[in-house]
Amino acid sequence: MASSFWAVARRPRWIAALVLALAVAGGFAALGQWQLDRSFDNAQVEDGPDTEAAVPLSSIAEPQTAVNSDQLGRRVTVSGEFVAGDYLVVLDRNNGGEQHGAVLVGHLVTDEGATLAVAIGWAPTAEAIVRDAAGGSLTGRYLPSESPTDSDVESGIRSVISVAELINLWPDAVPAYGGYLVLDDPPAGLEPIYSPPPDREVSLNALNVFYAIEWAIFAGFAFYLWYRLVRDVVEREAEHPADGATVD
Repeated sequence: MASSFWAVARRPRWIAALVLALAVAGGFAALGQWQLDRSFDNAQVEDGPDTEAAVPLSSIAEPQTAVNSDQLGRRVTVSGEFVAGDYLVVLDRNNGGEQHGAVLVGHLVTDEGATLAVAIGWAPTAEAIVRDAAGGSLTGRYLPSESPTDSDVESGIRSVISVAELINLWPDAVPAYGGYLVLDDPPAGLEPIYSPPPDREVSLNALNVFYAIEWAIFAGFAFYLWYRLVRDVVEREAEHPADGATVD
């Protein structure tokens, strides 16, 4: 009768071979872990400007231009006055938690005569929004315009801050900055809008990751080689049953 796979695998010779395969696979796995650790140790944060040191908006951006990667999320200062009556309420805005509310957006005309949309503050309901804000010197985070198509147009609900949409609603809104400002300090009655620094992109060392995968494959191959050798014995004994008695 031919021996089963596990009957052959329990023979001392193949138990010793399995222990050796485990040792080899363990060594390969350790090398793979070392390469993976090196890929994280060598990871480089993409260089970029300091987003938290406030600089004049006019020093990094110009009206009629889109927000680029160097401008994205920068804290900036700007001086100007809000246009009375040009206030809009944007609904269904999350403020860093589970609750959604409303954001007041104002039309600021800078000292240089350019339009800048300003997200002034957040409130839990649209009814709690007071449509008023003082101009002067303002500080906040400069963010790119959102897509107007993300609003629920059919229901008449404005839920995004789209510069393209706003300049069509505000008279004499050109030239306009391509992004909008999230104000640091809202007026009384409104809460600050959650606006964290932008995430920095981290680039891993692809070569180290490749080596880690390669060592993992080698570790798997050590087990496969043991399995294949045992299987060969099983198949050989199935073909020549008399040989099984001579195999330890």
